[in-house]
Amino acid sequence: MMNKNTARLGEAPINKLLIGLSLPAMIGMLVTALYNIVDTIFVAQGIGTVAVAAVGIAFPVQLVLMAISNSIGIGGAAIASQRLGQKNLAGASRAYANVLMTVFVVSMLAIITAFIFVEPLLQVFGATPEIMPYSIDFLRVLLLGSPFFMLTMASSAMLRAEGRASYQMRVMLTTVAINIVLTPLFIFGLDWGIQGAALGTVVAQIVGSVLIFRFFFTKSKKTSLVLDREAFRFDPKLVGRMGQIGSSSFIMQVSQSILFITVNHMLVRYGGTTELATFAVINKFMALVGMPIMGIVQGMQPIVGYNFGSKQFDRMSQAIKLAIRYGLTLSITLWLLIQLFPRFWVGMFTEDATLLDEGSTAMRILFAISFVYGIQMIVNGMYQSLAKARIALFLSLSRQTLYTIPLVLILPMFFGVQGVWFAFPIADLMAVLTAVVFAYRDRIMLFKPDEYEAPEEQEKSAQAK
Repeated sequence: MMNKNTARLGEAPINKLLIGLSLPAMIGMLVTALYNIVDTIFVAQGIGTVAVAAVGIAFPVQLVLMAISNSIGIGGAAIASQRLGQKNLAGASRAYANVLMTVFVVSMLAIITAFIFVEPLLQVFGATPEIMPYSIDFLRVLLLGSPFFMLTMASSAMLRAEGRASYQMRVMLTTVAINIVLTPLFIFGLDWGIQGAALGTVVAQIVGSVLIFRFFFTKSKKTSLVLDREAFRFDPKLVGRMGQIGSSSFIMQVSQSILFITVNHMLVRYGGTTELATFAVINKFMALVGMPIMGIVQGMQPIVGYNFGSKQFDRMSQAIKLAIRYGLTLSITLWLLIQLFPRFWVGMFTEDATLLDEGSTAMRILFAISFVYGIQMIVNGMYQSLAKARIALFLSLSRQTLYTIPLVLILPMFFGVQGVWFAFPIADLMAVLTAVVFAYRDRIMLFKPDEYEAPEEQEKSAQAK
């Protein structure tokens, strides 16, 4: 039987529905981004600038693990949303069960590999002899909790597919609260240093996974999914389809990891530890800008997927239009706050005059056109919801891989460290223009995406021809 929270995706007013789904996701992600900033402050004040740089060096590994879980979860959620719209509850349940099985196996393989090759990996990521011991201590502890983290990330996408963004928000807030309490306790109270910072994160991740599994595996009317033995039947074709749909998210985050590795190497070459610490600090604010907008994307996706599956194209179009409007409003607001008060934000982490000066300048440059972030992220999320995997993949690649990485390698030859910072706004502008071109071509900017067919319908049309 269809749960009422799921059924409202096809019935409730779009504006109320989008706000109701986006706000919990935005709050949860914003709090998570703020926690990452607070966590970095704890590390900076309790251990020092070298430790902040070490956390920044280890960050690409976290991004890869996040990319794996996100891509599988988003792919499974897109399929589940469409099947829920078609009232195919068994099919939606099987999608989630295959998400869980796939993430568990892949996470164990990834973690074992990363644990064995942790030092060579960190060398590739740009760790200097000064930074290496801190990065190893931090990453090894963090890897132990990664299976819980990855399963929670993938399951969060399924919560959104059912329209239960408010529960996802509560899970995120709980984990953040635990993290904020435990991290300073472990760093300052117990003097466990950078390992304490990682351990606080691991404990919070374990609690988050318990809360999510309690929701899905407790027999109640909270969920439309039935995770029985029949659902846990491995379906290679379904997993392949999930991977195809979620590949854009995976490529985007992996390319972001490659980007950070490239940036770290260029900063070591043209600067030093101060520049590495500067980028580690600014990276937290990049998440602060991106995560609330991603909250809007996550609120939009189940609406688009469900109404696409139920062929209510007017509702789907309205959701896309409102998401773009809200995303632009939010990104412009955040852009103003960063451009007007860069020294204040950097000053939260350090009192060092050099780092304050360099960080303030770098922040203004990196976020020069961040007011257009909303367009590219929402258009990309929309293509994922429509199961247009190839276009979503290209849009994800365009920003990180096709534009930013080459610019990061080329511009420092002419402008030194400043060239690294210049690469980001130039690439952002190119990526947004690319997204607009695709959206206009496919009539998305006219909000008439009624010509799309589900993958199953495409196959039937091709066979009929």
